[in-house]
Amino acid sequence: MRNISIKGAAALFLSAALGWSSVTGAQAPEPIAFIGHGAMFDDTGKQIQATPAFIEKAQAYYIETLSAQLQPSQKAKFSAERERYFKTYKRSGDGGGQEGVKQDTLIINAALIDWLIKEVPQSDFGDLQGKNNLIKAKLRYRLFPPEVGAPYAAPQELMNLLKHPLPDARKD
Repeated sequence: MRNISIKGAAALFLSAALGWSSVTGAQAPEPIAFIGHGAMFDDTGKQIQATPAFIEKAQAYYIETLSAQLQPSQKAKFSAERERYFKTYKRSGDGGGQEGVKQDTLIINAALIDWLIKEVPQSDFGDLQGKNNLIKAKLRYRLFPPEVGAPYAAPQELMNLLKHPLPDARKD
């Protein structure tokens, strides 16, 4: 029994030292281990298909992991801007339907990840930025039926909203 508590304490100490979230216990593997030639791969080297479900899961992982490392003032700004993006942006009835709204949500998440990458100091900045850039490239094509793979242009209202970047919380 003592070995278990020592191992548990060591794991907790290591998690804290590495900045891992204690909420999730063990650190989940990163959804995208590496990228190359326009493709994403998992930690076994298997190519990952850029499905809406996968992109949503990967974005949730990166947003959760990065936002957990923010300072309190940064967290407040991030939360306010995230809320602003999702409350301000209302998709007009352009025939895009629910699928367009879902794709636009993924585009907003990619913009939020860009901000988080700039705010959270990390040694693999370029690696993570490359992964997010690849996701953004995949979002230039429809991910949802009926026209999967067709070029997708986000509505101008959304693009205008994203042109006004999140404030730099490091300046406070």
